[in-house]
Amino acid sequence: MPRPARTHRSRLPRRVTALAAALIAIGSAIGCSTPRADPRVLSMTQRGEFGRARSALTNAASRDPADRNFMLHRANLLSLSLAEGLPQAAEPIADRLYDFLRTQDINADTGVASFLLGEGNARIWKGEPFEQAYTLTSIAILDGMLGDWGNVRASASSALFQVRDFSRALSARADGKRVRHANPADDTLSAREDLLARAPSDDLAGTFTLARSDFELAYILKAVAARQIGAPDADEALAQLVQVAPRLQPLADTIRAGQYNTILVVEHGLAPEKYATGPDNAIAAFRPRTPSSDAPIRVRLQSGPDLALVPVATDLNRLARDLRWNSLEDLRKAKSAIGTGLLIGGAVVAASSDNRNAQLVGLGLLLAGALSKATAAADTRFAELLPQRVYVAPVTLTSPGAPIEIQIDGRPETRMVLAGLAPPPTGDLALHLVRIPAAPAPWATSGAIAYSNDETGPTAGPQLPWILGGRCLRTPSYPVLASYQASGFLKNFTLNDLLDLYREEGIEIAGLSTKGEIGRHILEGGSWLYSPRAGSTGFARLFGSDHPAYQPRSARVRDLAAQCRAALAQPPRN
Repeated sequence: MPRPARTHRSRLPRRVTALAAALIAIGSAIGCSTPRADPRVLSMTQRGEFGRARSALTNAASRDPADRNFMLHRANLLSLSLAEGLPQAAEPIADRLYDFLRTQDINADTGVASFLLGEGNARIWKGEPFEQAYTLTSIAILDGMLGDWGNVRASASSALFQVRDFSRALSARADGKRVRHANPADDTLSAREDLLARAPSDDLAGTFTLARSDFELAYILKAVAARQIGAPDADEALAQLVQVAPRLQPLADTIRAGQYNTILVVEHGLAPEKYATGPDNAIAAFRPRTPSSDAPIRVRLQSGPDLALVPVATDLNRLARDLRWNSLEDLRKAKSAIGTGLLIGGAVVAASSDNRNAQLVGLGLLLAGALSKATAAADTRFAELLPQRVYVAPVTLTSPGAPIEIQIDGRPETRMVLAGLAPPPTGDLALHLVRIPAAPAPWATSGAIAYSNDETGPTAGPQLPWILGGRCLRTPSYPVLASYQASGFLKNFTLNDLLDLYREEGIEIAGLSTKGEIGRHILEGGSWLYSPRAGSTGFARLFGSDHPAYQPRSARVRDLAAQCRAALAQPPRN
């Protein structure tokens, strides 16, 4: 008896199912391949080794403005440059970021590429609203370090954009109930799920109202800058600050009184981590990396009395939990739901029909559903090097070089001694950024200045370049060369001769080099000479303790260093 002819009914669905599974696997790899910062960069940042971290990140960062992570890398480099005390390195980065963040509709395209390939693979990183706001205030801090208070006011004002308040939409749930979780991050996640389930993911316009920003740091910087330049909106900014954060009333009163000549901006910790959760990892949420606390910071001037404890100005963990500071402008939830529907519909059509055309239609639905679900995963890129919290302390400096001690109350491991700070000229206002390392280090509390530098000038003793066995790390200039010659060295040298020594060693000098981004300092095995701002963490790390002696690379510098060391070893003449 002849065997009946075989049909394609059973083979096609099996092929469809296998192909769909393969697409899910491939799409999941695409959707979840969110780049993260090198763990070494994070570790160095936590230890306060911002110069090393900058060098590693600069080498790894894309130089293509079209790269979707180009601005993310710049945001991280801005954080590290300011923490190192290098406003000259941060300025070109800040200019580009400022123009970029003020450009609307960077990711306005919601076409096929964005929908099918996944948001994380088709979109340029712009950050969540709270990341944008903090980046804009970082630019304001840079302007303050440069003494440009008009631009401080402009940048801080830009950070005070209106935010979207979803409280009305959340309170309008059908059951009229909101479940409160012990973990605030879980509650925020639940709120995200509520919103995305209730409203079309590509149109949340009807679910929120515009509200005033409650970003405390921007109000503080705007008020300080407006008062410094005599702008009329200083009192208004202070009133708004107290309205959104009553706990900062004493700080507002201090700023209004104006009895200070220096602003210390103190950062600590790492901003919360963004991760994917929920169905098909379609929902983005944040979890703390540095725990929040209300611990104030204590500031002690060795030339005067202790200041009152200064409260936390802004906690980024709080902003990340608040839906007002999250964009929610994505198609992830819709794609996940659409994908589920297409998979079910496609499987039913392909498996239940004997008609080959119907099976092919089912095949198309099944494959589209598989790809949609596979690329529904949330984009988990975030500015990994932002701080967790920031303090703002107005102080009055009276004695040049008098050390300042700072410490988070109850946290002795956070103690730092800032050396080399001097009062600004009468009528001026100085701003200094300090980032407290997570792990204690001897240089952080030494209060010493072990090397001559451009910020505080020569230290005691003979003046000789560090590359020749001395302790001077100042930029070569006529006065610097004269100090070497007055100490009995390099008698017949010209300034060009001195610069040639650095060229022969392959050392780039900040302010004189044309090579672009400043790299790692020669004290830390790099090839750059620069002086971080006095009072910065970079200044303390580089100049607050001894480093191993320099090992010359060229024969000329090696021979000259040997001669200088021999001269240093001789007893002084009467």
